[in-house]
Amino acid sequence: MRKDVKTGLLIGTGLCLVAAVWFSVRQPVVNQPRIEDLLAQKRDLLAVKEEPKLQINLTDTPDAQTPVESAPSVRMHIVATGETLSDISKKYYGTVGSWNKIYQANKDQMPRGPNALKTGMKLVIPQ
Repeated sequence: MRKDVKTGLLIGTGLCLVAAVWFSVRQPVVNQPRIEDLLAQKRDLLAVKEEPKLQINLTDTPDAQTPVESAPSVRMHIVATGETLSDISKKYYGTVGSWNKIYQANKDQMPRGPNALKTGMKLVIPQ
C-alpha cells in the first residue's frame, strides 16, 4: 500500500476516535432509577395485603360475648418453570408425599392429571 494512503487511513481513524470520545464526554447523563428503588417497588406490588377479619354479632344484645371463628386462610402459589406438585408440597408441607392434597384442591385446573402443571398457574394450597 502506498505511503500516502496509509497516512490518510491513519488520520481518518484518529479523527473518528477523537469524535467518538468528544461526543461520549459531551453526552448528558440520563437519570435512571436505582436498582434498589425498582426492587422496593416490585416488593410493594407483590406484597399480599391482609384484609381485616369481619366480626358479625347476630345476637340482640350488643354486649354479648360470642366466640368468633376465623375463616380458614387460603394460600395461593404461582407455579414457576420446572416446578412439580411434589416440589410445591415440599415447600408448604415439608414432605413430597402431600402432593395429592394440592392436586385434589386444584383438580379443575388440571383435567389431564397431576402432571399437567403449567408455568404461571395459580394453585390453592389447602391447610
